[in-house]
Amino acid sequence: MKRLKKILLISVILVMFFSTTSYAYDIKVRIRSPRQENEYFSISSEDDLVLNYSGDEVKALFSLKTSDITARVNGYYSSHEDYRYYGKEDHSTDIGPWSLYFVDSETENHDEILSLKEEMKESCDIDSYIYATGNEYQLWSGQFTSEDDAKKAREEYEDDYNLVLSLNRDEDVIYLYDENEDILVAIPNDSNFTVCSGDEGNYVNIDSKPYRGCVGFYIIEGCKLLSINTVELEDYLMGVVASEMPASWPLEALKVQAIAARTYAVANTGNSSSSIYNVSDNQNSQVYNGVWGEKSSTNMAIAETEGEMIYYNDTMIEAYYHSTSGGSTDNSENVWAYPLPYIKGVEDHYSDISPYTDWDMDFTEDDLIDILNENDYGVEKIYSIMESIVSEFNRVIELSILTDVGEIILEKEEARRIIGYSKLKITWYDFDGNNKSMVLTAEGSVEKNLGGLSVLREKVHESISFEDNNKVITSEGKLFIPSCPDNYTIIGKGFGHGLGMSQYGAKSMADEGFDCNEILKHYYYGVDIK
Repeated sequence: MKRLKKILLISVILVMFFSTTSYAYDIKVRIRSPRQENEYFSISSEDDLVLNYSGDEVKALFSLKTSDITARVNGYYSSHEDYRYYGKEDHSTDIGPWSLYFVDSETENHDEILSLKEEMKESCDIDSYIYATGNEYQLWSGQFTSEDDAKKAREEYEDDYNLVLSLNRDEDVIYLYDENEDILVAIPNDSNFTVCSGDEGNYVNIDSKPYRGCVGFYIIEGCKLLSINTVELEDYLMGVVASEMPASWPLEALKVQAIAARTYAVANTGNSSSSIYNVSDNQNSQVYNGVWGEKSSTNMAIAETEGEMIYYNDTMIEAYYHSTSGGSTDNSENVWAYPLPYIKGVEDHYSDISPYTDWDMDFTEDDLIDILNENDYGVEKIYSIMESIVSEFNRVIELSILTDVGEIILEKEEARRIIGYSKLKITWYDFDGNNKSMVLTAEGSVEKNLGGLSVLREKVHESISFEDNNKVITSEGKLFIPSCPDNYTIIGKGFGHGLGMSQYGAKSMADEGFDCNEILKHYYYGVDIK
């Protein structure tokens, strides 16, 4: 009986542990602001910075003994032009990617490698620096601008000091420099390396912008260095919620945003330590402004919903949200490629308070031709634009553009990508050309595009050519109306992809007294919040 009680007690403790730590995720955020990617970026803090490595476990390797460093990719630089990066050997460079590696220098002890570094300087007058793999340290020397220069240095060191060195040109290396442009450490292209403040209460600054957590690195395309903020989930949300929703909005709406943002973040991480990064700091994921994005009201909403996420059949959902539905949301398959059982269209008059509920934008034919040709369609003439398939919730599933090179079909969100997300704010829209007129049909008087219209003239059916202009008789007399429009007005309703939660709708529902769970269950079908 005592053994059974002990097992039950352990089980209860484990349940309590997992229920209280299930949301303790680290989020890796690719920082695109203030710089998207470059050959370098700066890191600073109010305390000395520490180099960490996350292998099987997170461990602090050593203090960098400075609060201000610069991270650069290995390559060709000129110290005469404020460390301008060249990317290839150039007569202007005096710093290059070639280095020498001291073959017998490997050690797992940082003090030992420091001692060897000092010995090389004192006994051989060789300047060297530490290369950290995460599990051991090596000693490297030089940043030679050519292979020949590196070979000459190696021969000199081997002849004069009986040292064994190998030639190295590893382009996937990141160098960390102090404020005097001395190398603090070189590291491989491994997102498990991070730099953190020695005092956990201090922030780290990426190009002078403060963030909680630590800063990681990753090289893409050989010379572009990404800055990656590794931050605890709840701290990440503090930089997100007020960036995605005005902090002055009702608390219940802010709680809706906090729960949706938390669910979105965790669903997009999988808590995988092997990922380079999980989310970006912009609209491609969620807008994240670090410490600058934090507000007391949104921090309260995060604290009051701590750990709460949205589930469908006990599985965490993809908690998509958008600004303004325009009057209804839609099924996910009508906007994107695949159906999600919890992303269903709902009537949504609540979002009508948004300034984006109704909008329009004018284009000339030439404007649209330029847009298409920026995407390599090779168009010279547009004959007509028509929404050929529309969903039951008013989203355009298929847009038909008839041109001199044939019919161009843009499906769902592809139309927004081609035309521009800021121009085509949502897929709830109509293209209204200036070739319309009221015409008499078998169904009565109807507004029609003249181009391609079949007409009855003296008992003969003809089609009006797209290239011709036509005089037509209306109730106002004869009008000169082009059969092929040269101006269009896009008339739209809403802003965003129109799936899941409408942010303006959440505000309106909160104003009317709904709580955050009721709001979430209105926008996400059949879900639980826990």
